[in-house]
Amino acid sequence: MAKISIKKIAELAEVSKTAVSFVLNGRGDEKNISKATQDKITAIAKENQYQANHIARSLSIGKSFTIGFIVPDISNPFYGKIARHIEQFAEDKGYSVMVASTNEDLKKEKKIIDQFKARQVDGIILASSAPNLSTLNITLNKNLPTVLFDRVFKDSSQSFVDINNEEAAMQLTETLINKGHSRIAFFSTTSYLPNISDRTRGYKAALEKNGITYDSKIHFEIDFKNKKEEIVNAFSSIMNTEDCPTAILFVNNVLASEALWCVNTSFTPYKDQLSFACFDNLDLFDYSLPKVSSVIQPSEEIANQSVFMLCKQIEDTIGKEGIQLKTKIINR
Repeated sequence: MAKISIKKIAELAEVSKTAVSFVLNGRGDEKNISKATQDKITAIAKENQYQANHIARSLSIGKSFTIGFIVPDISNPFYGKIARHIEQFAEDKGYSVMVASTNEDLKKEKKIIDQFKARQVDGIILASSAPNLSTLNITLNKNLPTVLFDRVFKDSSQSFVDINNEEAAMQLTETLINKGHSRIAFFSTTSYLPNISDRTRGYKAALEKNGITYDSKIHFEIDFKNKKEEIVNAFSSIMNTEDCPTAILFVNNVLASEALWCVNTSFTPYKDQLSFACFDNLDLFDYSLPKVSSVIQPSEEIANQSVFMLCKQIEDTIGKEGIQLKTKIINR
């Protein structure tokens, strides 16, 4: 089928080319074009498989209708779920999505942001690896609309979508305590990240609330780039002691998955004795040993709110917005 032009759509709909352009660019309501006329135009365009010239459209209105999505590791199932939902919600609003991973490298993060800006993305949704607010501000491009998620500095001037990290970590720790565990190890990643810092506070607060003394000797900060080796070393240092932990809390599902491998390959006598808990659920937790309780983050709502906030910034130049979403726990 030959491609149909805006001129031809206008002839078939018996309206002006300008009216067709407004409707196909999503501005029909703004220009007070009746719903009946809008429906007629879109039906003709769809029936004839109209494809917009996005380059011409971008040049004419100064937008690329593209947003960037930047995360530390897109292979992490949590970020993968968010990416899938963001693509869906962005498409609903007429945007395509460019995805990139930083590998927890701040220099790479800044380079990606600059590259996305050079490619004229209209805004970005970012889980940053910045260690503090001042570094984040240096990394970000001030003229690029941005929404932060997962790693959120609430004092930032950027809009954000966050979860109740501290409260959720406290509840998850108490899930283990309520099972009779009082010796609970804690495996975290880089402690300066705001979400990790909040989860650490929640873990410690739950111990204190329940009269359990925090022990730094069973708190391990795992180097993410050497996580397998460091988890094995951590298990070796605590599992053969008289007061070895009976439960372990992990700050994410990647560490928990590595620990499951570690226990089932090198510490098999403990797989029926230990209880695990972590942030972000995986299907394998339904049948793994040790059992893994988990915090579920509302990935679809995180994506929806992130896209919604970013589009408002792009289209309306609004100020900072922020939202904190609730999580829920699967107790296994």
